Amino acid sequence: MKKYFLCMVALLSLAIVACESDDTAPAPTVRPTFDLIDAQPDVTSAVVAANIESKGEVPISEVGFSYQEAGGEYVDVVCTNFKDGLARQTLTGLKPDTEYRWYCYAVLGGERFNASLSKTFKTLKEGEVPPAPTPQFGKPSASEVQATSASLACAYLYTGDAADIAEAGFGYKPAASAQTGYTMVEITPDDSSLSARLEELTPETAYEFYAYLVIDGKNYTSERVVFTTLKEGEQPGAPQFETPSSSGVSPTGATLACVYEYEGDGDVAEAGFGYKAGAQEEYTEVKAASTASPLACELNGLEPETKYDFYAYVVVGDERYTSAVAQFTTLKAGENPEPEFGPVAATDVTASSATLTGSFTYEGEETVGIEVGFAYKPSGETDYTTKTVTASSGDKRAAITGLSAATTYTFHLYASIGGKQYRSEEGTFTTESGTVPPPENVYRTGWAELPVEVQNSDYYYAHHICPDFYVGSQKARNYTVCFSAEHHCPVWVAAPRHACYEVKGTDRTDAYSRDPDIPSGIQYSSKSTGGGCNKGHMLGSAERLVTRKTNEQVFYYSNIAPQYSSNFNNGGGAWNNLESFVDAQVCADTTYIVVGTYFEPFTDAYGKSCTSSKIDFGGRSDVSRPSMFYYLLLRTKNGNTKKSVMDCAASELKCAAFVLRHNMDKGHEPQAKDMMSVAEIERLTGFTFFANVPNAPKDTYNPSDWGL
Repeated sequence: MKKYFLCMVALLSLAIVACESDDTAPAPTVRPTFDLIDAQPDVTSAVVAANIESKGEVPISEVGFSYQEAGGEYVDVVCTNFKDGLARQTLTGLKPDTEYRWYCYAVLGGERFNASLSKTFKTLKEGEVPPAPTPQFGKPSASEVQATSASLACAYLYTGDAADIAEAGFGYKPAASAQTGYTMVEITPDDSSLSARLEELTPETAYEFYAYLVIDGKNYTSERVVFTTLKEGEQPGAPQFETPSSSGVSPTGATLACVYEYEGDGDVAEAGFGYKAGAQEEYTEVKAASTASPLACELNGLEPETKYDFYAYVVVGDERYTSAVAQFTTLKAGENPEPEFGPVAATDVTASSATLTGSFTYEGEETVGIEVGFAYKPSGETDYTTKTVTASSGDKRAAITGLSAATTYTFHLYASIGGKQYRSEEGTFTTESGTVPPPENVYRTGWAELPVEVQNSDYYYAHHICPDFYVGSQKARNYTVCFSAEHHCPVWVAAPRHACYEVKGTDRTDAYSRDPDIPSGIQYSSKSTGGGCNKGHMLGSAERLVTRKTNEQVFYYSNIAPQYSSNFNNGGGAWNNLESFVDAQVCADTTYIVVGTYFEPFTDAYGKSCTSSKIDFGGRSDVSRPSMFYYLLLRTKNGNTKKSVMDCAASELKCAAFVLRHNMDKGHEPQAKDMMSVAEIERLTGFTFFANVPNAPKDTYNPSDWGL
């Protein structure tokens, strides 16, 4: 029986509790958790599977898998084999020797929930023999737990012959016991699940157990799970509570939550929480918004810097059940709560890339200037590379590239809030060994500046070699161009930058002419200008003064784009200032550049926009004036390593994109706000840049590395 004192009445008048609601409120839909199991591919099919756990009262009405071929649309397949939390489905009609990405989904209460992570697999080649199958387990579970007995179950997936299973069962032991061995219970499995009933257990004891299969003499086991037997004489249907938790603790509020399981026949009449300040004798009890698990309640009007005790309770019939007591302490007045992090993991790890995942929750009042991201570095090094993600609470993932093969990395999820940085626990992963296969559709694998050449009817490519300039015994390369037949304009020009090209052996030639390696009918027919533009070199004349013929090549029309003459390509113009900035970045090691154009409507980081239009230029009336220009750079951080960038680790390299809308104000100097990661430009343009340098850190950039 609860007793209330007058002082408590006064306290309650100050506390606003956002918990109680109409008794007819529907049970909340709780997001299920997904654990994707590695796919088992064949030539034209693959078996995919996932463990799915749902702790809410709303049942799962549909489970399925969604898959896509790289770059294609996702295809949904409803799962026809979902049992004991394990979903299994065979995907058919796949292409041989093809990579696919897939994830699992579940539908609860009409709402679809997708797994926050995805996985990949590659189908086998025609005639390739698949490896011997290995079993995969769902999460083991214990049910009908009594004082001296319990039922165990575990779903499993095995695509081989069931006759291969020589033995199956469960191992169990008291969790807190010094006993090292497990008691084994052997059973006969059915085609997809294991189950056993344990007897003669000790009351009020936590037991650890796992499922196992023996195939071809090898023992395969599931994860370990713990259950606790009831007290002697306790009714088996009594609710079982997990330890209640608090989150979003602020100076005057907190959110309480508690997961419980109830398998009895009676109805849960009431559920909620009791709480009190540590010095008080009586608890204040408040009803939860719903009696469904997990229970949740938001408290407001609390005292700052005060320790509170709290518990969860459930009322079934005339019986009242309570959880263990937990504590939280409110913050100081004006203090923001710390963010909370979930576990981090690395998936899809290759020799040069990985996907990092984690979760982040922040319920403070600070909303401006929050940065969230992943930080990673080779183990043993001190400097982290960062990759930012969205700053909202929830699951986080980031694909990182440019990693070194056979290298162990440490990483964490971080949040920078109000000038303080918080981080999750560290995770580790090791990249695969071996060399990264050479990219396809690249003209020369040894040229670090080259993008992948997209093959279509619009793009034409030319690769220019210096006619009379040698490096050693080889003629030096000058530049590579991608030229658009639709826009009659270069799309990008890729080239090496080094002082050896700029040793003055000639004057500017002004030798304007058509590129002999690009169809003449799609190029300019003269050096005339128009549309408010002058002739903008992608690769500048001053960057190729070593010989006359080398300089003549940069006056091919394929290397020239229309650039505004009033604000962009003139003394003090935004592009000229960027070119001067880039000149200062050229180092003793070779710097690799890609200079590109963009023709879709573009809005920059300053919120200002520019669009493309057709103009009279170069003797034509159908030339597209770009909406944006970009300048990509790749070089060593040190600048004088005497190493090829292709031999460097990602931590030794830096690369970035500098982006300017075409109508940028005159006088604009390069700013950190003008920068993007190379990966962002790849997503914007559809090109793959620096394809021959798998360790290029294209996913990230640091303005301070470039003096900004």
